[in-house]
Amino acid sequence: MTVQRDYTSLPSLWKRDESAPRQLAFRARARDEWAYWREALYNKLTELVGGFPVDRPPLEASVLETEDAPDFRLEKVAFQSEPGLYVPCYVLKPRHVQPPYRPVIALHGHGSGGVSHLLGRIQNEALRDEEEASIRAYNYDYAAQLARHGFLVFAPELRGFGERLETWPNMVTRMAGDPVWYANSCRALFFNAVLLGKTVVGLRVWDVMRTIDYIRCRAEPMVQGLGCMGLSGGGMITLYAAALDARITVAIISGYFGSFRTSIMPVIHCECNYVPGLLRYAEMADIASLIAPRPLLIENGTEDPIFPVEAAESAWEELRRVYELLGMPERLEKDIFLGGHRFSGNKAFAWLDRWL
Repeated sequence: MTVQRDYTSLPSLWKRDESAPRQLAFRARARDEWAYWREALYNKLTELVGGFPVDRPPLEASVLETEDAPDFRLEKVAFQSEPGLYVPCYVLKPRHVQPPYRPVIALHGHGSGGVSHLLGRIQNEALRDEEEASIRAYNYDYAAQLARHGFLVFAPELRGFGERLETWPNMVTRMAGDPVWYANSCRALFFNAVLLGKTVVGLRVWDVMRTIDYIRCRAEPMVQGLGCMGLSGGGMITLYAAALDARITVAIISGYFGSFRTSIMPVIHCECNYVPGLLRYAEMADIASLIAPRPLLIENGTEDPIFPVEAAESAWEELRRVYELLGMPERLEKDIFLGGHRFSGNKAFAWLDRWL
């Protein structure tokens, strides 16, 4: 009689995840317990993503280009994130809006086009039809939508995309036969970062923090609040950045919420999603709980194949308990919309209007 045995490892790893209690899962029942828990998870999460520099170099910001659009003025700027490392960022300044302006950071998702599609721009004329179809399908030009709605928008290019693709010759040689992953350079970034005790998540969050530094040095009068929103990979960085930088006063996470067990673990994802050791301490709902009691809107499509809506609803219920404990349930909202992996916008602009 032949005995059937399973020689694969993933089922064993998943069982380990399901059976191991999170060391820093949210269990607080009183405000003082919440404060203690929040500090502990904040410190551990900062450590897990690789930490952040203590010293911030001068921004050395400069305007590289300007362009007039019907509804806003577009500036392309660059500022220093780390010594010798600069971030390109687009600033969309709405017309016919009186200051003080309401600033919002718009973060793009995963893809070689980077920030261009947030502006409604076509990156490759030879692929115009495909790019236009992609922008429509994902409702992806939300930086331009925000500006047309009257917000002062800052859209930085995240590491590994668009103009920030890596050009390390050895990487090109080794990855030339892997065009899907070479469309961005997350793999090379992740492998190199992990060897140095860093993560791609932490590096991108740092650039968002430096974007906030840049926003604060702008000359325009602005309200004290600051919004941050993003779809998919942009939702991921919005999640971590809002959890780790309280200067973000209102957040919208689109197409990146549920649980690691139901989304990141069983689906083939880019390396940039992973933070080594994270699941020993926290799940997505725990990370999002660090945002409380600041206003947070979660968007999720009913047909999203990457982030199942059932898991998003379950995680939202976990998150709701935190806001209720703090006596501010009205500061948490969800937009469960009919559709797939895309930006909804059904409640997003009104949410920002309300809290900025």
